Amino acid sequence: MVDKIIHNKRAVFAGIILAFVISFFWYLKAVEAYDVVIDGKVVAQVKDGDEFMDAVAAYEESIGKELGHSVKNLSSVKLQKNRLNTELLETDFTKLAGNMKLAVNGYRFLIDGKQFFAVYDKSELEKLLEEYKNGFTKGIDEKARIKSIDFKQKTEIIQGLVEITDLVDSSRAAELLNKKEQEAAVIEVKDGENAWIIARRHNISVEDLEKMNPPLDLEKLFPGDRIVVSPFKSRLDVIINLENSVTESIPFKTQNINDSQMYRSQKKVVKPGVPGEKKVTYDIVLENGLQVSMKVAKTEIIKAPVNRVVRIGTKTTVSRGGSRNYGVVSGKRISSNFGWRTHPISGKKSFHDGVDIAANHGTGVYAYSAGRVSFAGWNGGYGKVIFIDHGNGLQTRYAHLSATSVRVGQRVSAGEKIGAVGSTGNSTGPHLHFEVLQNGSLKNPFNYI
Repeated sequence: MVDKIIHNKRAVFAGIILAFVISFFWYLKAVEAYDVVIDGKVVAQVKDGDEFMDAVAAYEESIGKELGHSVKNLSSVKLQKNRLNTELLETDFTKLAGNMKLAVNGYRFLIDGKQFFAVYDKSELEKLLEEYKNGFTKGIDEKARIKSIDFKQKTEIIQGLVEITDLVDSSRAAELLNKKEQEAAVIEVKDGENAWIIARRHNISVEDLEKMNPPLDLEKLFPGDRIVVSPFKSRLDVIINLENSVTESIPFKTQNINDSQMYRSQKKVVKPGVPGEKKVTYDIVLENGLQVSMKVAKTEIIKAPVNRVVRIGTKTTVSRGGSRNYGVVSGKRISSNFGWRTHPISGKKSFHDGVDIAANHGTGVYAYSAGRVSFAGWNGGYGKVIFIDHGNGLQTRYAHLSATSVRVGQRVSAGEKIGAVGSTGNSTGPHLHFEVLQNGSLKNPFNYI
């Protein structure tokens, strides 16, 4: 009887031990989990490691099908057993897979060694880059020869594995290429402003202002015109080297013969002058469509000028003498000739009504011949201007003056000071704009001075 009781107690004890062992292993299983380690960092825990790895493979496959390209996982994905932490436990395996770096075979576009973006298709990228470069050829004369179009920065297209987060489609790539780091500053011309005033206000030169506004004639600015005072800045700059040839006039010289038998207001052309022609070839460099440099590469004389011979009454008019005396003003050079002129970049033609003689601000201006002042004051684009009627249908005009020293109706003699050089009205800088009209028709001033 005693033995039976002892046996039963042993059986009960063994059952308790077995239940405890089963409970213990069940407990271990219940608190056991797997740390998900991606690229050396624990991002979460999962209960079923095999199920998670199957989910990762399925995610990679689905992304590959969606992109149409074979996908490679660049991340290191490991599972490590650990005690369950309910705060780290994650059941949405797709969310965890999003932490991985998936890549496809593509092409990275680098600017100065730094990746700008990446694409799938190299040919599409090359096409976009060509379109971007050619966009800066607009406005160039069709007859010009473009010698080269290159990027200012170093650019590279490198093939290799590219993370899908770095990839862009062609429309986004075009958007990134054309995005400006800084937009151009454009102002509206106000009443009384000219190119010289605008340039000084924005601390730039008139020459730079002209380069930034190639379509505009800065001599003919009007209120309301929009003008660029600071160019845009882009991430990728385009340098264009081009060559263009234009035909330019060569002014003729005048040989004056004094004739004491003629009245002071008389002159007679013994031999008319004929302007010559020359073919000038320019080497031009543009950056983002704006002129950086322009150099004369070659000059070919097409037709030599024929000098004019004029018989004039003694001291009847002022006349040129030496290299700097232009009669009506002592200047530095002829900055713009009379007649049609062709812009070396755009190839566009415009007509210039007189001659521009560059001179220092305040330099004296003198009457071409004796006559009566028919106008003196402000006249639109002329700025401060003087009109003198010399009789017999001859009229002269002196524009962009800083000051006038005569009044309407006043009679002046040849060589009398009437004003001073300035840059008023539509002017690109201090100079005298001198015009000659005969019976209301514009004439070449070089036929008179």
